[in-house]
Amino acid sequence: MDAVSGEDHVTALADRYGMYAKHVREAISKTADLGDADTSDLYTEISRAIDKQLWFLEAHLVK
Repeated sequence: MDAVSGEDHVTALADRYGMYAKHVREAISKTADLGDADTSDLYTEISRAIDKQLWFLEAHLVK
């Protein structure tokens, strides 16, 4: 994708962060199902950070 404007760039970042957040949430579920609570907790912390950054990105897109 060729992001030529600031809004296009933020939109592209938000889309990618959204995909990344989805994969991390899937990893939380998988590791919890495997009984690996420590790894699940690590993924949960990563997920919180990603969700916070995604929230900031999406806030820039609100008109």
